[in-house]
Amino acid sequence: MGEQRQRWEVSEEEDGEQHPFLTDAWLVPLFFSLIMLVGLVGNSLVIYVISKHRQMRTATNFYIANLAATDIIFLVCCVPFTATLYPLPGWIFGNFMCKFVAFLQQVTVQATCITLTAMSGDRCYITVYPLKSLRHRTPRVAMIVSVCIWIGSLILSTPILMYQRIEEGYWYGPRQYCMERFPSKTHERAFILYQFIAAYLLPVLTISFCYSMMVKRMGQPTVEPGDNNYQVNLLSERTISIRSKVSKMVVVIVLLFALCWGPIQIFVLFQSFYPNFRATYATYKIKTWANCMSYANSSINPIVYGFMGASFQKSFRKTFPFLYRHKVRDSSMASRTANAEIKFVPAEEGNNNHDAN
Repeated sequence: MGEQRQRWEVSEEEDGEQHPFLTDAWLVPLFFSLIMLVGLVGNSLVIYVISKHRQMRTATNFYIANLAATDIIFLVCCVPFTATLYPLPGWIFGNFMCKFVAFLQQVTVQATCITLTAMSGDRCYITVYPLKSLRHRTPRVAMIVSVCIWIGSLILSTPILMYQRIEEGYWYGPRQYCMERFPSKTHERAFILYQFIAAYLLPVLTISFCYSMMVKRMGQPTVEPGDNNYQVNLLSERTISIRSKVSKMVVVIVLLFALCWGPIQIFVLFQSFYPNFRATYATYKIKTWANCMSYANSSINPIVYGFMGASFQKSFRKTFPFLYRHKVRDSSMASRTANAEIKFVPAEEGNNNHDAN
């Protein structure tokens, strides 16, 4: 879904106008640079924390590490090349890189979709079948599934190698574009529809089904009503609380993916299937915004882990204690103040009770 895939053309009457990309030529690459900085640092920290701390090597975190790996590859191998299209007069990296970058972009997007689907299926499995999941849901299984995700993504993305190539175009001057070239309009629409279904619609529908099953199951008690064992009930409540927090984090990640990638997916569908579509500066701005949304998704996930993942927060504190010294000092002072107040209040209450008696 990269910006290099669209060829923009203007009429000869418009050719005499001022080039409209003066602001975009530096603003969009600057935004992409910010995305790369935040995304690379955040996703690298996620992988480092998971690999460093043994207690973080859970099935869910293996999927999270796989998601971080897809984001890193996407940010390194795709975003810089797209960013150069705004200040430069077209694609300058040759036909091989044209195919390679487009292929890698499709592979990483496909791997992201399947990984999110696997994460949702994993949360559904542990919610609907909590006892079975204890035996089958292991880090080893998550590792095998992650490898299969990459193999499947490579296979599903191979069609793009046949159609991606450099084409000549015209947009306020002659340009070279890295884009798909299809034998016919029917082939183009079939390919676009295939991409939309494989890399967006099918994963979103599967994820929605998984969470509908989870919502249905969460409404049912996990402990029999007649069981009065306090420890069993307490353990059940804690388990439900932990699972609910993790499931909420996965829901947020999935929703962010759907929101960030939805606009560019819909734009490409509209561009291909609407017969009167015409490339103008207005549609260019819409597509630029949609691309920025989709690329930003790769830098958002680590922020979600940091705010919603309690285990990630603890592991970050262990890995980088110097970042939390000030907070720890403040919290300890607040704790001492609270303890002093607690000691004072019971004494006062005790005197009042004595007077009342």
